[in-house]
Amino acid sequence: MTEKLTKIRFFIDYEKEEQWVNDMSQQGWHLVKLGFGYFIFEKGLPGEYIYRNEMLAGFRKKDNSKEYIEFLKDTGVELVTKYMTWVYFRKKTEEGPFELYTDFTSKIQYINRILYLFLLLFLVNFYFGITNVFNVFNHNSNVTYTIGIFNLLVSLIFVYPLFLLFKRRNDLKSKLTIFHD
Repeated sequence: MTEKLTKIRFFIDYEKEEQWVNDMSQQGWHLVKLGFGYFIFEKGLPGEYIYRNEMLAGFRKKDNSKEYIEFLKDTGVELVTKYMTWVYFRKKTEEGPFELYTDFTSKIQYINRILYLFLLLFLVNFYFGITNVFNVFNHNSNVTYTIGIFNLLVSLIFVYPLFLLFKRRNDLKSKLTIFHD
């Protein structure tokens, strides 16, 4: 039986999450499953794989993602695990460097996908937070006030990743104008 390890982690920054999974791989722990806030690893050879995470384009677009995953499989990339639209891919380290996005334009498009999702979550929580805290709908209830405070706190959680995503996108855009993909 293979030795397994479960880790509980919450990441706001997808690049830090990916780096952590690769650090675990260097220690001989290879990702086999992920969910909301947890990762399951199996013991293996240290540094055997390079991992990349990605948010697939669009919700419920299984046909496009299947074609994309098949394309990656043909290049030696393995789909490890999927949680909603977030996926992890891996490739053997001995096969050389492994990047999903190699040009500035595709990196910007990818960051935009994540940015728009986080922005939507921020705006929805902020809207409901403000409406519940200030009793816009005239519900004088401690419950709606409490829910409003919760929504505002959740919206604050999204401010930092939004800042990081805007910064990364702007950095890539400035490089794009310099190097012209």
